[in-house]
Amino acid sequence: MPSKIVSTQTQAEDNIRRFRTQLEGSALLVDRASYARSWYVYRDAQGNYCFGPSKFIGYLGMTATEYLNDDARDGRQTERKLAEWFTVIDETDDLYNELKGALSAFLAEFGKVPSAKMRINVAKSYLERQSVAQDGSADRELGDLIIAVAKRLSSAERKRVLSAL
Repeated sequence: MPSKIVSTQTQAEDNIRRFRTQLEGSALLVDRASYARSWYVYRDAQGNYCFGPSKFIGYLGMTATEYLNDDARDGRQTERKLAEWFTVIDETDDLYNELKGALSAFLAEFGKVPSAKMRINVAKSYLERQSVAQDGSADRELGDLIIAVAKRLSSAERKRVLSAL
């Protein structure tokens, strides 16, 4: 029976938490950790960054056994779904360096390093909270207006606007 793709951010975050415990119990999963390219992160209640690769966190209730024994799963499908709640952090962003260091430290616990081609995705809600904490309310209002306008644009026009930014 094929696995179902997660339908909520909470389900994806549950899988991120599960990824660590699954790593701790599976040498084969540890062996594959360095090959993951698309990592997803969220910050838990204690302020710790938690990581999981897209193909693992994008399927409901994923386990190491399922991950290792089913090549039919497609990370591109999970990434499309996860893009509803997460966004890639640009390498020029200060947060990227912080997250890259945290991911490297996490994988080092298992004797691994991240792929040179990795990218890190963070919850949009986390970025929004960070933005509110750092920016003034005038910037927030302007940002909200831009978001509202962008939501009314066609997909092609949104892409044009994004590329201009």
